[in-house]
Amino acid sequence: MRFVFVFLFYATQSYAVSDEFSVYMNIASSNKNGMNSRWNALIKAAQFASETQLNQIQKFSESKEWYMRNASLIALSKVNLGMAMVEAKKLMQDKALVVRSAAVEILAMNLNEENKSILAVELNKPYNFNKNSSLWIRRQIIEKFSLSAGSPDRKFFVKSLFDSDNEIAQLSAVALAKITGQQVEGKKLVEKWQSIVKQNNWL
Repeated sequence: MRFVFVFLFYATQSYAVSDEFSVYMNIASSNKNGMNSRWNALIKAAQFASETQLNQIQKFSESKEWYMRNASLIALSKVNLGMAMVEAKKLMQDKALVVRSAAVEILAMNLNEENKSILAVELNKPYNFNKNSSLWIRRQIIEKFSLSAGSPDRKFFVKSLFDSDNEIAQLSAVALAKITGQQVEGKKLVEKWQSIVKQNNWL
């Protein structure tokens, strides 16, 4: 009898989790529901999803609605970072800035050489500018990249040191100080680092 009771208990619990998943997925899938309701529902659905059900969460990364593509990335990042990484690489060039930003956040969770290379390329893509002005995702990329900046990244930050966006240049100067161990103090930090770069032929 004890075995039957335990079996029924876990079977009931499993059914309850599956039922929760279905409820939230129905909300997320219905165009009749508002943006916030659908977004939140997909995040919650991922928390109740089995490994096989995560594919249903993943499919939303191809949704025509930007907010559901965004929700898919964030939901996957909470429960299966590997799947989130795969989708983030696909969506780094998404037409929606907020989706690209979510992709940056996810790739920054594992700043290996491949992901660094992706971020370095994306920094200067035309869609990350509004005319000649940087969109905030460019500063996000530099900030994330800086977290694990090392000697192999010097060339990237040297180039960014001469960026037309002063904030990008400032962040690059700080990163170069971290990489080289060379501290530069006082005002005109960017200009001083530009002089150091030229003197050392790092360009």
